[in-house]
Amino acid sequence: MKQITLRRLSDEGDVLEWAQIIKQVIRRPLNPQSGADIAEIHQGIRVLDALDRCDSGVLALEDSDWQHLCDKVRAMQWGVIDRRVAVFVDDVLSAHEVASSSTNGLFERV
Repeated sequence: MKQITLRRLSDEGDVLEWAQIIKQVIRRPLNPQSGADIAEIHQGIRVLDALDRCDSGVLALEDSDWQHLCDKVRAMQWGVIDRRVAVFVDDVLSAHEVASSSTNGLFERV
């Protein structure tokens, strides 16, 4: 499981929120010319659902959902040159590994 801190960065009153950027990135098909197939739609919904459940300011994603977000972030064509976008991309691509909540980081011996 990966963890991304949902930041809000401001520049002269212009605020970029990681949660809003993630929504925009996920809603854009990997291939805008052909659109999204149903597998991409389902994967995107999983990421959006995780974002909706997030109330701590930290987005936790299963590895496959994080990988899907990374693929979309890499494919995104940004409409602005902004240092905050680079920070966002770095935050997503270098998300921290966290232990599964079901084991609280502890593993049982068999």
